Amino acid sequence: MKTEVVSEKVAFSVSGWSYNGDGITQNVSFEELRHAGIGSIWKGFDTNNCGRDLHEESAEVIHRTDKGVAVLFRAWGTTDEPNPVDWEDEPVLRWYEFA
Repeated sequence: MKTEVVSEKVAFSVSGWSYNGDGITQNVSFEELRHAGIGSIWKGFDTNNCGRDLHEESAEVIHRTDKGVAVLFRAWGTTDEPNPVDWEDEPVLRWYEFA
């Protein structure tokens, strides 16, 4: 008999890193989104205490219905220069619809 494995993919990941290397990455499943309430937040952040070439991300549930959730994604950090400059991307809103 042939066996086949079907696994649910990650809904999204948020990551953090800096000039000194990788930080924390969080993978969020659709199952977690199904149980998340408004205000649930996931963060990817740097753990190297380096202020250069910093990149951090967050994802927050800002609306939910029985059919899905709206998640607001943000990213911010610093440039890769001897005197780093802060930056922040424009937030992105994404709708996740449940099967």
